[in-house]
Amino acid sequence: MLNLKKFGSSLIALLIFSAGLNVSVHAQNPDITVKLENGTAFGGGTVVRTAKLDNQQTSGIQGWSLGICNDENHLTPLGTAMGADALLVKNGAAPDFDTINTTSDSVTQGVVICFSGCATLGETTDFELLDIEYLTLGEVGSSSEIQFCTAGNPPVTTVMVIAGESVQPSHQNATIEVLSPNFLTIGSGFGVVGQSASVPVFVTTERPIDGLSIAASFDQSLLTFDAATATGVAQNADFVEVSQTAEAGTVGVGMVMSFSLAEEIPVGDDQEILQLSFIVSQDLGSNVAPLSTPVSFIASAGNPPITNRIVDGAYSETPNLVDGSIELVDFNPFVRGDCNRDSLVDLADGIAILAYLFQSAPVGGSSGPCLDACDVDDSAGPGSPGIGIGDAVYVFTYQFAGGSPPPAPFPDLGIDPTNGDGMGCDGDGDDI
Repeated sequence: MLNLKKFGSSLIALLIFSAGLNVSVHAQNPDITVKLENGTAFGGGTVVRTAKLDNQQTSGIQGWSLGICNDENHLTPLGTAMGADALLVKNGAAPDFDTINTTSDSVTQGVVICFSGCATLGETTDFELLDIEYLTLGEVGSSSEIQFCTAGNPPVTTVMVIAGESVQPSHQNATIEVLSPNFLTIGSGFGVVGQSASVPVFVTTERPIDGLSIAASFDQSLLTFDAATATGVAQNADFVEVSQTAEAGTVGVGMVMSFSLAEEIPVGDDQEILQLSFIVSQDLGSNVAPLSTPVSFIASAGNPPITNRIVDGAYSETPNLVDGSIELVDFNPFVRGDCNRDSLVDLADGIAILAYLFQSAPVGGSSGPCLDACDVDDSAGPGSPGIGIGDAVYVFTYQFAGGSPPPAPFPDLGIDPTNGDGMGCDGDGDDI
C-alpha cells in the first residue's frame, strides 16, 4: 500500500507539472488570479511574500503548481513554507501531496489536495498558497520584481487543475523596493561673522559600521571649509581624510574606524561622528545676520568621487540623508550661568557673580568678559539692572536646592534669544 501511494502521488504530481508545460496554449482565466503583494525591504535584510489565490470559479480546484521567479542579483530565497490556508486545504487537513523546490532565482510548488478526489478548493479570496522569505541584495533605492513564471527542470509553470484540465490563472506580480533603516544626518550649528562655525554629523544605524564617507555642499560666499574632526562614538577613528579635489563649495570626507577592524561605530540612534568646521566670511554681501545657511548632502564630491556611504564589511549602502544648516550671527555664543567661563555652571559661578557685585572683580577670566552669561535669570533690559544678587542665588538654588536650570542658551553653547537687552559677550555691541 505504501508503494502504491508513493507511485500515485508521484504520478499525480507529474501530471500537474506536465499540465503546466502545455498551458501556454490557453488564455489566462480572469476568474482565477494568483497574486503577490508589493512590499519594501531594508538593504541586507529579509522580506516575506505570500503567494495568494482568488478563485471565482464554482468548479473545484484539485491541485496546483506555481513557478515564482526573482532576480538573484537583487533577491535570493532563504526559506519557504506552505501557506497557512494550503496547510488545511483537505477538509481541514494537510494535502495528500506537496513539494517545494528552491534555487537562487526561483521557487516552485506542486500540490495535490486529495488523491481520491475527496476534497477540492472552491470559491475563495486571499487563499494563502506559499510563503517565501527573501534576502535583500539590491542597492538601497533600487527595486526588483517577483513574478509568476516557468522555472525549474523539468519546467514548472503556474496552473490550477480543474476537472483534470490545466487552467492558467491571471497573474499579479510584486515589486520590492529596497529601503534603508540607517540615516546620515547633518545637524544644526552656528557661527559668528568673521570667526568660525561648525556643524555636527550624526549616524543612525541598525548594524555596526566599519567606515563611512559623506559628500556635502555649502554656500562658499559665506563659508570656507576648514576641517573635519572625528567626534562622539567615532572619536577614536584610525582614519579621517578630506578630499583634496573637492569642487569649491563642496566637501568630501572619508572615515575608517579601525584598519584592523577592531573597533566599529555601534548600533544606535543619532550618534555624533563628525564635526565639520568652517571659517565665516567677514563680508556677508547682501545678506544680513542673523541668517541660516544650508549644509546639504550631494551625490558626490571630488575626483575620484566621494559619495555618501556606510560600510559594514563587504556590505555598503547609501542610507537616508538628512540635510542641516548653520545659523550665522554677528554676536557671540555663550552658556548662561557660566559666569567664570570654565565650561561649567556650578558654585564657582555664583561666587564670581558676588565678587563682581561687591568686590568689583572682573568676570570671565582669561576668556574675556561675558556679562550675558552672568545674567543667569535673563532679567536684563530697560528698567532692570541686569546682573544682581538674584543671579548668584539662582545658581546656588539650581545647584543645591533643586531649582530650575538657567534659561537658554543652556546647557549648550548658544545665542541669546533676548538679544538687545544691553548685555553682550566678548566685545559684542551689546556689551555694557
